[in-house]
Amino acid sequence: MKSEKIIWESIASLNQWVKDQGYYGWDPYDALNSKIIQKLCFESPYLEILATQMNKYSIINFRPFLRVEKGVDVKGMALFAQAYSKMYTLTNDENYKHDLLNCMLFLKEKSLVSIYGHNCWAGHYYKYRSADKSILSPKIPDVITTSNVIKAAAESYTILKRNDIIEMAKDGYEFLINFLLDKSKDGYTYLKYDTLSNDIIVINASAEGLQAICKLMSLFNNRNMKETAYNLAEFLIKNQNTDGSWIYSKYNNGKVRTQLDFHQGFIIGSLLEYLPFAASSQRDRIISSIQNGSKFYKEKQFLEDGRCHFRYPKLYPIDVHNQAQGIIIFSKLKNFNENYPNFAQKIANWTISNMKDEQGCFYYQKYSFVTNKIPHMRWGQAWMMLALATYLKEQGCVLHD
Repeated sequence: MKSEKIIWESIASLNQWVKDQGYYGWDPYDALNSKIIQKLCFESPYLEILATQMNKYSIINFRPFLRVEKGVDVKGMALFAQAYSKMYTLTNDENYKHDLLNCMLFLKEKSLVSIYGHNCWAGHYYKYRSADKSILSPKIPDVITTSNVIKAAAESYTILKRNDIIEMAKDGYEFLINFLLDKSKDGYTYLKYDTLSNDIIVINASAEGLQAICKLMSLFNNRNMKETAYNLAEFLIKNQNTDGSWIYSKYNNGKVRTQLDFHQGFIIGSLLEYLPFAASSQRDRIISSIQNGSKFYKEKQFLEDGRCHFRYPKLYPIDVHNQAQGIIIFSKLKNFNENYPNFAQKIANWTISNMKDEQGCFYYQKYSFVTNKIPHMRWGQAWMMLALATYLKEQGCVLHD
């Protein structure tokens, strides 16, 4: 009971901090949102990568000096909306309903429908250069952001009852199908990360798309959605390693990238969301995949005190995004292991005790002897808001005075 009260108090203070900031904040990858840094990079992709990575991992926050502008992150707003839906469901507090509506109206405004003919969303308010030299910008829609907006819209529909928002979400599905759905060389259906990703398959991209489709399937009986979801689920379970893990991505040239972090949780979560819709021929295999995946996730990626490895087997830095994803997934796994919700609570307690600022926000990363206290809005605050709200909703927690 004491832990639940701490979580309630934490989400309240976090929400107040976020609202005080007007949802504006920095992001780990926002180096190129500085005109100074852009000039120093001379449009060189290598210098842009270097600047982005140095900015991402620096414990000292040079952003104010380099004039890295804050912004409102589209993906972050979709995460906040999902959290507000859960909080309103638990409390019937009209303030959460109001916040939810504001988030959804913001997301509607940020749709790239005028460019692509379908509702879709780009994740960041800034240009970003990835380590593989690929680039994202506010005009390049991606599957992760679009899927999270669809999830937010579907969850908000039962609360707001706005047909314009749910129709926007259905149209977002059409974007996924028409622009991102593809087939791998071995014949499996998957979703591309974005409209430019033609030579790489990112496994968790299909997982996020599957989860969004399942949210729509809970509202609409659509044969095409069911078929797409079936095929994406097949892709995920076929690409699972024998130890229960998944690689991060694979390229057409045969290169494989292994990155064992919160993305494992994304995939487990998507299969959990799909399980009620699974075909009878799939059900046992989906269950087995979730069991094997969650076993690896719990036993390999997490320590018993609730800390998650940064990228297994590397422990440090402890990253707030990893912590948040652990809270989300183990909160939802109660039907697979009755002890998992208790472990979700342990992760939450450790994170609140060790990574929460007295003002209400959460720090970015914690090393063994030093803490990176930069309060990134999407990466830290949005994910922790959703994580704590998910825990409370999954446990049916009601606030007592």
